[in-house]
Amino acid sequence: MTKKKKLDTIPKINRRLFKTWSLAVRGRVDNTCEFCGAKKGDIGPSGNPINKIDAHHLISRDIKDCPLKFDIMNAVAVCPFCHKFGIPSFHRDPITTITWLQTNIPERYNYVLANSHIRIDLQNRKVLEQIEIHLKANESLNLPNLQEVERLFPRKVIVKKEVETYDILNDI
Repeated sequence: MTKKKKLDTIPKINRRLFKTWSLAVRGRVDNTCEFCGAKKGDIGPSGNPINKIDAHHLISRDIKDCPLKFDIMNAVAVCPFCHKFGIPSFHRDPITTITWLQTNIPERYNYVLANSHIRIDLQNRKVLEQIEIHLKANESLNLPNLQEVERLFPRKVIVKKEVETYDILNDI
């Protein structure tokens, strides 16, 4: 008798998707900061070597059921200085960085702006499977397709029934 393969948990799948997303974002520009042009290994503004390039979400990955958290169009590859530590940086100076996005990569800025309202059940394994396929192919998500997958394969939600309790003293 063969054992049934245990499915990965949703949090484990999410971690795998975020890692794949990050690799796709950084690979798209060959580990180069899109903001300042520094490459991994270059000497940064502080005089220290740039050891990594980060993948930064344009809109937060913490928005519930927002599929853009796994979309490479919702990202920019940046060195740590341009990501968090410098002035300007994506975390410290949003006005400068939003202006830079509108000027330098308007297609990503407009895409995120146009699709930030979309919500899809990101607990649905079929949806997550489709997201992973797009990320491995370094493609932007096909949001209408994800909505269709969600409609065709709705997640089964188990509803726990409340147990009725009785007051023994009132039954006497």
